[in-house]
Amino acid sequence: MKLNNIIFMGTPQFAVPTLQKLAKTKYKPKLVITQPDRPKGRKRKLQSPPVKIAATKLQIPCLQPQDVNKPEVLQKIAEFKPDIIVTAAYGGFLKKKIRKIAKFGCINLHPSLLPKYRGAAPINFTLFNGDEVTGNTIFKIVAKMDAGPIIFQSKYKIKPEDNYTVLQQKLAHQGADDVMKALLMIEADDFDITPQKHSLASYTKKIEKQDLQLIWSKPAIDIYKKVRGLAEKPAAKTKFRSKPLKIIEIVLTDTDSKDEPGTVVQVIKQQGIEVATADRNIIIKRVQPAGKNIMSAFDYSLGLQPQPGEKFQNGA
Repeated sequence: MKLNNIIFMGTPQFAVPTLQKLAKTKYKPKLVITQPDRPKGRKRKLQSPPVKIAATKLQIPCLQPQDVNKPEVLQKIAEFKPDIIVTAAYGGFLKKKIRKIAKFGCINLHPSLLPKYRGAAPINFTLFNGDEVTGNTIFKIVAKMDAGPIIFQSKYKIKPEDNYTVLQQKLAHQGADDVMKALLMIEADDFDITPQKHSLASYTKKIEKQDLQLIWSKPAIDIYKKVRGLAEKPAAKTKFRSKPLKIIEIVLTDTDSKDEPGTVVQVIKQQGIEVATADRNIIIKRVQPAGKNIMSAFDYSLGLQPQPGEKFQNGA
C-alpha cells in the first residue's frame, strides 16, 4: 500500500521529533493538525503548541480546530485524500468519521508497552511504579482509548538517571524511529496486527495539582519514585518556611530516620539537605524555588541556612 498522503496530528514536545523525522523523508506530512493556541504563564499570553511551531518551521500547513470531529474540519481533512493519519499525543478524541477518512485509518504512538499504562500519563506512572523496562507502542486507533490492535512495539531499559523529563525525551526520539519503521512495514504489507489482551490493561489518569504534593510521612522509596516521576516538570512540591519549593532530585540513604518525617537532619556540604521520612533519610540534591531556575540543594541552603530540626511541610 502506497502511503503518499500523510496527515500528522500531535500537540506537545513529545510529538515534535516524529514530525521532524517524517518531514525529512518521503513521508513528509501534507497537513499537520494540532490543538489551538492556549493562554499560559502569569500574563496568560497566547502560546502556540510545540507541534505548530515545528510545522511552521517545516513549512507544512497547520490546522488548529477546537473540535477536530466537526463536519467542516472533516471536509478539510478529506480534501487531502490521506492514505494514513499518524498521531502522537494529539490530546483529543477521534470519532469514527475521522478514523475512516484515511485509507489505512489512524495509527498512534503511545509511550508504554500496551496494554500497560493506557491513558494520559504513561511515562509518569512507569516511574511512579519503579518499572525497569518501558517502551513505545504503535497501534491502530479504535473507539476505546489506547485499546487498538498493535502494529509495532519497541522496548527501552530504564536507566537510574532517567527522570520523567529525560525519559520522555528518550521515548520521543525512539518513537520517531518507531513510527518510521511502522510506516515502512505498512507500505510493504509486512506486518501483523496483534490484538491487545484487554484483561491485562492498566490505566493512568491525568496528573492533577493535588498529585504533585509530597507527603513526607511516606516511605523514602515512595518519595523517591514520586520525585523522579514528576521531575523536572511539573515537579513534586513541598514547602519550606511556608514558601513553595519544587523538589527535582533526591537520593536514598541507608540511614534509618530518627526524626519526624520532613525534618532537616543536616546540610551536607556539596551534596544537599538530608531529610527524615517514614523509614529512612533521603538527601535532596536539586530544587527549584518559586520564580527561580533549578539549582543544587546545597546552593539553595547557602542562602536560607536551614537548621537541623526545621521541617519541610506537605504542600502543592
